[in-house]
Amino acid sequence: KSGILRLYQQLLGLKFERIPNPEVWHEEVEMYSVTDSQSNSLLGYFYLDLHPREGKYGHAAVFGLQPGCCRPAGSTSVIDCKDGHPLSSAYERQLAIAAMVANFTAPDKETGQGFLLHDEVETFFHEFGHLMHHICSCTETALFSGTSVETDFVECPSQMLENWVWNADGLKALLGTEDDPIPKDLLTSLINSRVANAGLFYSRQLLLASFDQAIHTNKWKDDLLITFTNLSKKWIGIDPTPGTFMPASFGHLAGGYDARYYSYLWSEVFSADMFESRFQSAKDGGCLSKSVGKDYREKILQPGGSKDAVDMLKDFLGREPNDRAFFKLLNIPT
Repeated sequence: KSGILRLYQQLLGLKFERIPNPEVWHEEVEMYSVTDSQSNSLLGYFYLDLHPREGKYGHAAVFGLQPGCCRPAGSTSVIDCKDGHPLSSAYERQLAIAAMVANFTAPDKETGQGFLLHDEVETFFHEFGHLMHHICSCTETALFSGTSVETDFVECPSQMLENWVWNADGLKALLGTEDDPIPKDLLTSLINSRVANAGLFYSRQLLLASFDQAIHTNKWKDDLLITFTNLSKKWIGIDPTPGTFMPASFGHLAGGYDARYYSYLWSEVFSADMFESRFQSAKDGGCLSKSVGKDYREKILQPGGSKDAVDMLKDFLGREPNDRAFFKLLNIPT
C-alpha cells in the first residue's frame, strides 16, 4: 500500500497525509487528506477500507461521498480550479470526498506486515485511479464532478493507471528502491503473462458487448438464449454449456451498463494510447514522468465531465486518439 500511495503522489504532484483518530465506520478504516504538492492547497479527503470482514461489501469499488464543486459561500473558502483564488465572494469550493472499499489480503496480525498479490496490486491501482478522478476533478457543478463522465470513458483513467503494474520501471518504483530484488526472469515472465489467453478474453468481451447491443436494438425479436448461442459461436467458436442460461447472470445489463458494455473494451483502447504515447514515450522519466503526470491530472482528471471525453483525449495526446497502442500491447501487427 505504501508504495502505491507514494507512486501516485509522485506521479500526480500530490501529498497524502493520514488523519489521526478520524470518525470512521470501522476501526480499520483510514482517512487521508490530499493537497497539491506545490501550492499546498487542500483538494479533498479519501477513506481506505481495504481488508475483508464479516458483513462487508465483498468486492472492490470506489464510492463518491461528496462531489467537489462550487457552492454558495457560508463556510471555509478553498481553492479555485485554476489558480488558487476564491471563485468569487458569493461562492466557495466544496471539497471532494470519496471512499475506496476492497477486500485485499490482510496484514499479518503479529508482525503487521502486509503483502498484496499482483492481481490485488492491479485492482488497487485501478480503483485508486477512480479515487483520484473524484479528488482531482475541479468543476463548477456537482453534476460534472469526478467520474461523472460518459460511460464509455469512465473506466479509461483507471484502466490507464493499471499499466504501471505491468511495467518494469513501475514495479521497481513500487518497491521504493533502485535495487532489483525481483529476479529479471521472473519480472519478464510476469510482464509477458499480461497477454496470456488474451485472445479468449477479448473474444468473450466482444461476445458480451455484441449480445448487449443486439438485445437493445429495435429490430431484435429473437429468444435471448438463441441470440447468445449464435453470438457465442461467432465470437468464441463454441456453444454455451448445455443447461445454462448465461444472460440471467449478466449483471451489467441491470447495473447501468445496458447497451454500454462495450465501454470496457472501448476505454481500454484509449487507455493504452495514453500510456504508450505519453508516459511510456516520455523523455524525462518514462512512465514515472512528473511533467506528463501533471499534464494527465490537468487535462484528464481535472475537467471531470465538464468537457467531452474525446476533447480531453485530444488535449492530452495532442492528436486524435487511435488504436495502434492497443494492438501493440497485444502483439498484433497493424
